[in-house]
Amino acid sequence: MQFLSYLFFILPFVIAFMVALGICTLSVLFINSATVAMGTMTAIFLIETASMDQLGLNLGLYTYPPDMLVILLMPAFFYRLVFLNKFNAIPRAWWALGAVWMGLFAWGMVSIGTLAGVDFRPFFYLWLGAAYLSTFEYDEAYAKRFRKFFIIMGGGVCAVAYYRWTMGAIDYQFYRELEMLDTTGTSFLRVVPSGAAFIVTCALLVVAYQAVSERTNPVAWLLAVIFGISIVAMQHRSVWMCAVAGFVALALALRQSRSKGAGSKLIGIVLAGAVLLILVVASGRFQGAVDSVEDQASRATSTTSGTFVGRVMGWQALLKLWVDSHSPVTYLVGKPFGSGYDRYESDFGGKKVGFMPHNLYVQLLYRGGLIGLGAFLWGVGQGFKTLWVKLRHKDDAMAPVLFAMLVAQLVYYVPYGIDYDQMLLFGLLLGMITAERAKAKVAEQVTLVGKSVPHQLARGVGRIRMPLLK
Repeated sequence: MQFLSYLFFILPFVIAFMVALGICTLSVLFINSATVAMGTMTAIFLIETASMDQLGLNLGLYTYPPDMLVILLMPAFFYRLVFLNKFNAIPRAWWALGAVWMGLFAWGMVSIGTLAGVDFRPFFYLWLGAAYLSTFEYDEAYAKRFRKFFIIMGGGVCAVAYYRWTMGAIDYQFYRELEMLDTTGTSFLRVVPSGAAFIVTCALLVVAYQAVSERTNPVAWLLAVIFGISIVAMQHRSVWMCAVAGFVALALALRQSRSKGAGSKLIGIVLAGAVLLILVVASGRFQGAVDSVEDQASRATSTTSGTFVGRVMGWQALLKLWVDSHSPVTYLVGKPFGSGYDRYESDFGGKKVGFMPHNLYVQLLYRGGLIGLGAFLWGVGQGFKTLWVKLRHKDDAMAPVLFAMLVAQLVYYVPYGIDYDQMLLFGLLLGMITAERAKAKVAEQVTLVGKSVPHQLARGVGRIRMPLLK
């Protein structure tokens, strides 16, 4: 008994020590291994997706799992930035965007308080994570190591969704809990948020590209069909549009890279998914799910009612308020973090609302102004330019899928905003931009040296011949 009392007394200290040791170990590993960092991000994403409640610890200010990821990333990032001199590894557009956001955060903390930190969180997490990844040297092998994380996250989201649908069908109490997650009123519930469903779209693009670019990969074909059907069943209409845009972009990228037979294989994946969906509908076993998806499709095409119409009206109201502010500061950098997005439902008043704009481009006008929006689009434009060059030269096997995911991400930003898991895509893009810029600089130096060598040789020959002529 005395031994047990000692054991229970020291156990909390042992656990605290092991946790602290684990955190320190991860922080050190993050300095040299982006794979470990993104693996940790993937684990945190899946834990948050699987939880029915928002995970948070009240330490005076609520701390969430992504906060712990950033706490570990920050020292590793600053070490690589300062001691490894990686300042030039981050494109100027990303530096400009971060400077504007940091200034708005400082302004918000002084004028509004801690609410500015809550508003600033996702912006800072995306900026930091992408900047951290760009400090590692990008190449094709580096990018291929990270595509498995999209597949793992997509598979994890699907597992959570199918578990919740199954348990909801057999356990009424569990179904009631699921109803709290979905406020759309559909019979077949949305059991995962839009951000998680979009990750499944990214995973779908990855496995679809693997299926069409590799000779025999039956697992990729199977996963592509599963992910595609899952996206339809998750009923996020905006994510459907992202998937369509991503597939169109992937087809365009494959055509630009002149991949033989890839286009027909891509069509084969789409047809296989369509046939399987038809069989599911014809079986009649999932009529509730089919009716719910049809209802979501009809809402998506409605021009008089529904969430999309409400969001468009909200964008119009916010754009009008931004234009009518007549403030040079607001035009250039927007408003401080924490200041909210208050507007009315119509020009004639009505209910006052203050939720997020549900459009990143409108949101950037309020949290970055023309400078912030311009820096973001500048960075995206650099990414597209770099990807297009790589597609034409066929020197990066990951370029087609990154191109497709970037297009899908930009479409996703029309109805939604920033989240920390997007650091993976933007980090790869920033790293690719930096690597291509360094390659171009080396090629330019080689060209200059090549041009100067004949000139120097000619001068040397002249010096030799002059005494002989005398």
